[in-house]
Amino acid sequence: MLITIIRHGQAHGQSPTGRDRDRTLTELGHQQARSAGSYLAECAHTPGHLFASPYVRTQQTLDEINAVLDLPTTTDDRLAADQGLSEMCALIEDHRDHDSIALISHMPTVGALVTLLTQGPGVPGASLQTSEVVIVRTTDNQLIGSCELVDRYRWTD
Repeated sequence: MLITIIRHGQAHGQSPTGRDRDRTLTELGHQQARSAGSYLAECAHTPGHLFASPYVRTQQTLDEINAVLDLPTTTDDRLAADQGLSEMCALIEDHRDHDSIALISHMPTVGALVTLLTQGPGVPGASLQTSEVVIVRTTDNQLIGSCELVDRYRWTD
């Protein structure tokens, strides 16, 4: 199974409502997300299904990526910024029947997820840049610490 982990694009520091979940992407964030979508369309590891946090900035990232990919999408509360690694791992486990999925979510959890999947527990989480894409592969039933890094994409100006 391939698991693509994506951090949302650059977002505004505040929202009109004052709620973190309502923060929107900046123009650069939209460009970053479109670029991530183009990368995924051109790489050999395009996911088959996109899952995203319900927060506005992740939904906007999802929309920009999927404008290029045109894949099935699901909004899942387990990817929200206030959720943890156990919720993200449960989402992955629930979809082990897929060959390839992508998760669009938030730091620091996406960074911690990459580290947990590739190195196991007890290791400080990686830091992902906005709209960074990390693709890992698991080949056995053990998810934690068993994934290998397949590819990585970072936005460059």
